[in-house]
Amino acid sequence: MNCPNCNSVLPDKMNSKMNFCPICGGKLFEDGKEYMIEICCTGQRSLDGGTIMLFLDDTSLYEIEPGDKIYLKLRSGFHTFKFRHRIRNKTIQLLISHNYTIRVYYNTLSSLIETIVNEADDSQYGSTFANVQIAQPSMVSPDGQRSFDVMLGEDDPEYEISATSGFKQGILRLFAERLEFSSEKDFKKEIIQYNDVVAINKKMGSLDIQCTGNVHKVYIIPKDIYNEALVFLNNRVADVQG
Repeated sequence: MNCPNCNSVLPDKMNSKMNFCPICGGKLFEDGKEYMIEICCTGQRSLDGGTIMLFLDDTSLYEIEPGDKIYLKLRSGFHTFKFRHRIRNKTIQLLISHNYTIRVYYNTLSSLIETIVNEADDSQYGSTFANVQIAQPSMVSPDGQRSFDVMLGEDDPEYEISATSGFKQGILRLFAERLEFSSEKDFKKEIIQYNDVVAINKKMGSLDIQCTGNVHKVYIIPKDIYNEALVFLNNRVADVQG
């Protein structure tokens, strides 16, 4: 997000109640105004469903089918858009001070949700938003409180995979920021933070994860999930390490 006055990049996760730029001091948005937001789901249609869920400001749930669009009318200020496809999450914070178009889709190659945000051309406002129907949420949390945590599974693993490490059999859990391996016998968790990963190598059908200090952790996992898990780990490590 950029300041509409000085065009400086605003800090991530700005306080939603802040209405001035911390760099130039200018006002970020005009209080009380309303703007139209067009959200397009551009993903591929599939028999097993490509629905993307949108959790708006952690209070309202909307569902968007591939090829469909929904329209929202939002008050000026900061809003949080949390998109979910199956077990994938993508969260963006947007300063609403104009009309916007958001394109969202699930990238089957990277196994990630991608979003493209564009400011709508005000000269096309009439043709773009004329006679559109404002979407109604599928669910609203009571009293505007956060009540979708269970549905979102904020810190639930993205994958739970039967795995072997050395002579130990257990479960390998892949999270957004780390992985954990727990043995069926001692239940101790072996945790690797993605920030500490140097490289992930294929090693005779297993995952060889090299960490700082030349430490190697090797996990043997089923063939049917191997490539998907490898892509997920490489993408998450690259994202976490920037």
